[in-house]
Amino acid sequence: MRNRMARALALLAAPLAYATAVAPAHAAVAAPVHYKVTMIKATGGATGNIPYAINAAGHTAGLASFPGQGSQSAYLGTSPTQLTNLLGIVSSDPSLLNATAAYGINSSDTVVGTAYNTLPIRQAPVVWRNGKLTDLGILPADGYVQARAINDAGQIAGSGLDSGKAWLYQNGQTTFLPPLPGGNAAEAFGISADGQVLGLSSTSHDTSQAFATVWRNGTPTSLGSLPGSTWSEAHAMNSSGVVVGAAGVDGGEFAPRHPVIFSGGKVVDLWPDLGGSTSGAAQAINKAGTIVGDGRGGWVYSNGVRTDLDTLIPPDTGLRISAAYGINDAGQIAATAVDPSNRHNRLAVLLTPDTN
Repeated sequence: MRNRMARALALLAAPLAYATAVAPAHAAVAAPVHYKVTMIKATGGATGNIPYAINAAGHTAGLASFPGQGSQSAYLGTSPTQLTNLLGIVSSDPSLLNATAAYGINSSDTVVGTAYNTLPIRQAPVVWRNGKLTDLGILPADGYVQARAINDAGQIAGSGLDSGKAWLYQNGQTTFLPPLPGGNAAEAFGISADGQVLGLSSTSHDTSQAFATVWRNGTPTSLGSLPGSTWSEAHAMNSSGVVVGAAGVDGGEFAPRHPVIFSGGKVVDLWPDLGGSTSGAAQAINKAGTIVGDGRGGWVYSNGVRTDLDTLIPPDTGLRISAAYGINDAGQIAATAVDPSNRHNRLAVLLTPDTN
C-alpha cells in the first residue's frame, strides 16, 4: 500500500444532493465558470510547486522551492506572494531541517504534514501552529508516518505506511482506526468537518484488494468500487455527505484509476472515457458539489459536466493546468501548472472565479 501512496502523490450555493451532483443528460447545463490565474510565488524568490490544500480564505499549503535549498520543502501561503518555509525537526542538519511536506490546512492556518527525524531517520507526522512545529509522536517505530488532513475543529487524520495503520488525532489523543472485516491495513487521506475520516482499507490479509472507506465514530464502512474493480480510495467529503476519490478500472491495486463520486451506495465514474492506461482522481469537493482533480491534466466538475481547466483560464497565461488538488466554498482552486517550454517544472497557482 505504501507503493500505491507514492504513486498517488506523484499524480492529490446550496448543498448539492447526489441526484443533482450527476446531472441527467436532458438537464440544462450552466455555463462553466472561468478563472483568473495567480502564481503562488513570493517576492523573495520562493516558488510554490504543489499546493496540496486550500482553506476558506484561499490560503494554501504544500511544497515549494526556497532560495538556497536543493529540494522542495513544506510551505504555508497566506497570500500568493507570501510563502513561509515550514521547517522540520532537526535544526542541526540543514538537509533534514528542510525535509518537510505539507498536506493539509484548516481555517486557522494550522498545517499538517511530515518532517524527517533521526535515530533512525524516519518520516514523522507533524503539525505547524503559528509556524511552530510539533511532532505528534504517533507510531514512533514506523518509518513513514504522515499527517494528511486537518479540519477546523483541529482533528487530524493520517497513516503509518509501514504498519498499515490509519489514525485520528484529537485532543492530544490518538485513535487507531480498524480496517474493514477481513483486512489488516488501512490508510487515511482526508477528514470531514464533523470528524469523519476518509481513506481506504484492505479486505484481505495480503492487501490484494482494498476499498474506499469512511470511519464514522471509529467504525469503518466500505463505499465500494466500480464494477470489476477490487480497489478504490476516498479523498474528501462535503457537508452533504458526498464523497469523492478514485476507483480502479477492471483490476486491483495497480490497475488504472478513474475519478469517482461515492454517494447513496453508488459509485459513479466521472471520466469513463479517460482511457485504460491513464489514471485520474477526484481530489476535493466543496459545499456546492463542485469537484476538482487530475487525470490528463487538471479539471473541474460542476452541474454534471467535467471541464478541462486549461479551457477556463486566459489563453495568454501560456500555462497548462496539470492537476487540481483543492477547492474551497468560494470556488477558489489550488492547482499545479506547467509552462509547455519546461514541463518538468511544476508551478503552484491559485485559480479564482472571474465574476466579470
